[in-house]
Amino acid sequence: SLRGNNISDEGASSIAEALEINDTITLIDLKLNNISDEGASSIAEALKVNKTITRIYLGINQISARGASSIAEALKINKTVTEISLNGNQISDKGASSIAE
Repeated sequence: SLRGNNISDEGASSIAEALEINDTITLIDLKLNNISDEGASSIAEALKVNKTITRIYLGINQISARGASSIAEALKINKTVTEISLNGNQISDKGASSIAE
């Protein structure tokens, strides 16, 4: 778990790079960090190619509707993620609608 480690967009981008080639980790917990839309977009790009992550926790960060939309687009491609948590962000109705699609 990387929960509560003051990880910013830069750290999220590094983690995303690792996730792109990961073939063993199934859970990523980035709750309680300082990840915003840029970091969420990096994670989303990794999810487009990652085939092992099944659960991702991004709660209590700084993600808005834009970041939620990036994640939603990735989930249209990714077929392994079965659980995602975005609680405690600022995704608003627009972001929630993107995820629901």
